[in-house]
Amino acid sequence: MDTKPVKKGELLVKKDSPIENLWYIADGTIVMDSGISKITLKKGDFIGLADFDTGIHSYTYYATSDSQIMSFSTLENLYNTAFYSAKSENCRALVLALNHMLRDSYSQLATLCEASEKLSVLVKYTYSKYCEYTRELHASVESMDAMEDAPDAIAMTVNQKMLYMMHKGAYNMLAVKESSAGLISGGIVPGYMLHAVSDLHEVSRAIDYVHGVVDECLDLMMSESEDDLYGRLGDIAIRATADHPLYPDITGLMNGLNEAVSAYTPDVAETRRLIYERRASSISVDRNGDDESSADNSVASKLVGSLNTIIEFCNYPAENATKLKEAVAAFKKVSDPFSSDDEVRRIRQVIEENFYTLYVCVLEARLQAVDVPVIIKMFLDFGYLDEELCGIRNACALYDICRTYCGDKKKGVYTASEWLTAVFTNEKNPSINEFEQSFEEYVKEQVTNGRIPSAKAGAIIKDRAQMVMFEMQNMFRRTSKICSGQILAFMPILCDYQMMRGVKDDLIDPHIITEAIERIKAIDYSLFYRETMVVFSEKENLHDVVHVEVLPDIILMPVAGTRGAMWQEISGRDRTTPARMMFPVICVENLEKIVIKVLGEFRWEMCKRMQGMRWNDVTDPSLTSLYCDYLQFYRKNSEVSAEQKEKIKIGLQRYKQNFKEYFVNDYSEYIRYESSGSPHLNKIARSILYAQCPFAAPIRNKLADNPIYSEVSERYRVKVGQQLHKLDNVQKKLASRGQPIPRELKSEIDFYNM
Repeated sequence: MDTKPVKKGELLVKKDSPIENLWYIADGTIVMDSGISKITLKKGDFIGLADFDTGIHSYTYYATSDSQIMSFSTLENLYNTAFYSAKSENCRALVLALNHMLRDSYSQLATLCEASEKLSVLVKYTYSKYCEYTRELHASVESMDAMEDAPDAIAMTVNQKMLYMMHKGAYNMLAVKESSAGLISGGIVPGYMLHAVSDLHEVSRAIDYVHGVVDECLDLMMSESEDDLYGRLGDIAIRATADHPLYPDITGLMNGLNEAVSAYTPDVAETRRLIYERRASSISVDRNGDDESSADNSVASKLVGSLNTIIEFCNYPAENATKLKEAVAAFKKVSDPFSSDDEVRRIRQVIEENFYTLYVCVLEARLQAVDVPVIIKMFLDFGYLDEELCGIRNACALYDICRTYCGDKKKGVYTASEWLTAVFTNEKNPSINEFEQSFEEYVKEQVTNGRIPSAKAGAIIKDRAQMVMFEMQNMFRRTSKICSGQILAFMPILCDYQMMRGVKDDLIDPHIITEAIERIKAIDYSLFYRETMVVFSEKENLHDVVHVEVLPDIILMPVAGTRGAMWQEISGRDRTTPARMMFPVICVENLEKIVIKVLGEFRWEMCKRMQGMRWNDVTDPSLTSLYCDYLQFYRKNSEVSAEQKEKIKIGLQRYKQNFKEYFVNDYSEYIRYESSGSPHLNKIARSILYAQCPFAAPIRNKLADNPIYSEVSERYRVKVGQQLHKLDNVQKKLASRGQPIPRELKSEIDFYNM
């Protein structure tokens, strides 16, 4: 056998490459790396033996020391019984090497299962304590959607334990030459080899799965986005301050998470610890500074009696003002603002009704005023009403911010007051109501029902003040509740307990939300493109469907909250008009996750709009029809494994058989994980999303060599190639006739090259 020297660090074999022959390790150490697990091979082991049945390497091999390897055999010999009977030492070496890989793999699986149990218990316990402590602090519990899918502990199955014992027993017999001679001469080696390599593949898949569970637990503890248990606990620790009785318990949980994560990724744990300590120190300095200067702070003095200032600005009716003041005073005495007690619910209801009548009154006065006080802007754009409920530190910070705070109309981002002003000035039409009626349709229905005289209908339809009232009573109130995330305990007034980190940290600046949308567009490039018919040349009678991008209108609702709202996918009947999406102006949840969910809803609703009555007809393939078909008939789908079917079943139960909600969750996984090559979806879901919501070219190119994307990537490449070929023919035809190339045609070619 020829000997080949190998240097430390040298790459020997790449994963997914064909096996040309087996290599015997004569000296040194070689690591076989699946990307998840690693096995160190030593003298007597073989490179390629782990995949002799498939002929394709499922591991990458590299040297961790200077080594010597020798060409041993072709794969064909391993299927030749004469090869085994000719050289008994070859048999023994092969069996021992394969047995070594198996025992090492089962040992890794056992360790991972034990880790999954500890981490799963820690995650669930920590989350339950986070919810408990947050309620005790009378703060809003920020939902963690990922906790709904928090993984359970994975234990080794009985079969896995028995196979582990069997292979350990086989080693005890094979390791001794005398006891192994009879086994080898008896001819059981070829059969053992086939069973052993099959077991190795099976345990490798199990390792991948349990490793994913461990990673998921670690991600819930500490993630790159910092939207995790450690971050949530840090928020309430800062809120509680060091002298609070709960502070030691909260920081104790944080230390437990840090210790658990340190065992796997010490750099991440240390970085997060330092980030928290710096932030806690910074906020402590801010608090002390505010306390020292609050007595003579000019801003604080301006904010005293904010409720009276707002009421006086618009001459709000005295009777309503009294009701609102009494309800606000009563709410300040409530120990639990989320209470479902009848009296607390009544107080919240009185506040809500009078808050919005006051809002309309203030808005009318603001539209006529030349100079608008900052406190009025705070009320209209942030829901600020009372300095005590908001907290004087938050109120002062908001006062400074509000002087210059505004939307970005060029990018379609509006504050609440800017949006309502745009409706009043005829720049924008009112949104639809919850029954999907436009303002005009609503007025006509009122005439039909006898609530409005037909003679007045024409004037009302043109009355901009009535349009603003319609917007306030429908979209505005409804989406404020949705964005707050507190439907049952909704409070429209900005309160201290609604914010976890304070105004400065939780406030959404228009550029922050546009940047978040741009990041998602960089993944799902066709997100806002609509199909519309254009004529390339009337003379040549050339026309086709092209894609045009229509960016949405974003409205920042004056609430602190945890959710977004996709209110309508188009404005009116024109399919190339902007969608309308709402987000809380003070966001106490991970903004990127909220935006992804809203855009997932938009994807679904836009497809339904474009497909019309055939939105769930699979004979006309579309995002909605394909997903409905997939979720309706997944039990009969042979391409979905039993484990995946169970996962789909649980998901559908969680989303109450709502296919749209299920899709939105999958879309979130697709954008957050699949786009970086981390598989979180099954083959069917991935293929639908890749075809209907394709990745941008840089991501497609990066994933093209990944086996799980190769098939869908090739299908998409062929589809795009056909479209570009058709457009190229149109372009050539126009050029040959001396016709100019339309801008729409050039744009469509650019679209398919994105």
